[in-house]
Amino acid sequence: MQIDHAGGTMTLRMLLAVATVLLAFSISGAEMYRWVDENGVITFKDTPPPVSKKKKKVKVYQDSDFAPAPPPQPAPAKRSSKSAAAPAAKMASQPAPAPHVPFTGTVEMYVTSWCGYCKKAQSYLKSRGVPYETYDIEKDSDAKQRYKELGGHGVPLIIIGSNKMNGFSPESMDYYLNNSR
Repeated sequence: MQIDHAGGTMTLRMLLAVATVLLAFSISGAEMYRWVDENGVITFKDTPPPVSKKKKKVKVYQDSDFAPAPPPQPAPAKRSSKSAAAPAAKMASQPAPAPHVPFTGTVEMYVTSWCGYCKKAQSYLKSRGVPYETYDIEKDSDAKQRYKELGGHGVPLIIIGSNKMNGFSPESMDYYLNNSR
C-alpha cells in the first residue's frame, strides 16, 4: 500500500483544523469564578466559591431615602450705610433657619485602598469622634453592588443618615453631620 504524499499532507491539515476547532469550543465552554475571601485574597477557580456560613447583612436603599443636596448658601451682603438703617419689619419677613439636628448614627463610606480623599474623610470623622463604617468596593463584591445601587460615581461615596455625598469636603460633611434628616 502506498500513500500519496500530497494526500497525506492534506489529511493531516484537515485533522489538525478539526482538532483546533474542537479544542477552542471546549475551552470557551468553561466558566471561571472570581471571589475575595475574608482576608482579602482574590481567588480564581473553575468551580463556584464556597458557600459562606456567615451571611453579611446588606442595607438596601432607594433614591427616595436620600434628602436633596443642601441649598447653596448665599454670600453675605456687604453692609452699606443705607442698609444699617433698614427697618426691623424687613428683617422679620425672612424665614427662620431650620433647627440644627446633629447626626447621631454611623456614617457609611464606600472607598478604595488607594484613594487619598477616602483617607482624608476617615481621618476627619475620626478626629471629630464620629462613628463610621468603610466598605472597600474593590475588595468586597457586595459593597461594590451596593455602591452601584446607590448611584456611586467616584470615591468616597459617603452616606450620612438620609444624605448622600459624592467626594469629600469638610464643609459639606459638617453640613450633613449638623443637619440630619
